[in-house]
Amino acid sequence: MLRIHFTADDLRRISWASHPEPLMETVLSVQLLQQPQADARPFAGWSARVRRGLGRRERPVFDLATPDDGTVPELLLAPTGARTLADGLTAVRSKPTAQAVSDLAVARSRRPDLPQWVVDVHHRRPAATSRLAALLDTYHRLAIAPTWRRVNDAFRAAFAGASAAEPERGLGGLHPSVSWDFPTLTVPCHIPHDVDVRLRGRGLVLIPVFFLRVPTARVDNYDERAPVELYIPVHQRFSAAGGDPYDDPGLTHLLGRTRAAVLTDLTDIRSTTELAARLGISASTASHHLNALREGGLITTVREHGAARHSLTHLGLRLLYRPARR
Repeated sequence: MLRIHFTADDLRRISWASHPEPLMETVLSVQLLQQPQADARPFAGWSARVRRGLGRRERPVFDLATPDDGTVPELLLAPTGARTLADGLTAVRSKPTAQAVSDLAVARSRRPDLPQWVVDVHHRRPAATSRLAALLDTYHRLAIAPTWRRVNDAFRAAFAGASAAEPERGLGGLHPSVSWDFPTLTVPCHIPHDVDVRLRGRGLVLIPVFFLRVPTARVDNYDERAPVELYIPVHQRFSAAGGDPYDDPGLTHLLGRTRAAVLTDLTDIRSTTELAARLGISASTASHHLNALREGGLITTVREHGAARHSLTHLGLRLLYRPARR
């Protein structure tokens, strides 16, 4: 177990991530897809579709993590603040070399057989970083972009009602496997022995994650004053409701995964920027799909205060809410 020890002052240094990060969700889902949890609710339909869609050329994406918890490279896991996959990868490439080397040492301690091309990613070798970007881009479009609305909704609901004035109240209900008894937060740990971490002013960041099996804590191995990060699974609400992170498979088959996700998300009026952020895609990609949907008569666009605002047409509504086939 990992025991995180607080002082009264540390309670005032608890913060929450502001939004889900596509790179983080992508690499964690690569690991989840290899775990038994992927074949249970709410992931069974998602995992089946992703496995069917992955070709032989995309299979090396599984080199990034094994099914064992804690094997995702910290270089790719740590929060960057990026709202798109491309921006997340740019942030990774911008990290100090010493930090990348430190992350590599941790990765090798957990996986002595770490594939050479993943090692080369840590060393910023161009062929390896280009391969990483291409693999993750293809995988993200298949596995993550179509689910991003659900990921966003789960993220926003994760700490609904949490009080910034009384942050310790939220610690007691983070996850069934996480226990809180001031001054100690106890979290499951993949390390085979107990670990004690005393915050001493460094802070704690709570990060809701959709594609995660169990709570995971990360202590920065490069900056000892960086906040401790606690990743909390937030898919349970969909499991209880029998939900599936993928939306309507018929709509996906008709329009393609990302375009179907764009149409589905326009049940509320949104700007291009808002839509791109919610789906974890670039603004240019969002514009491409919006143009196609507009040409097909499924959405309409008006300009308000210089910004384009998109909404469903009557035809778009009829397609989205058509009666289910018997």
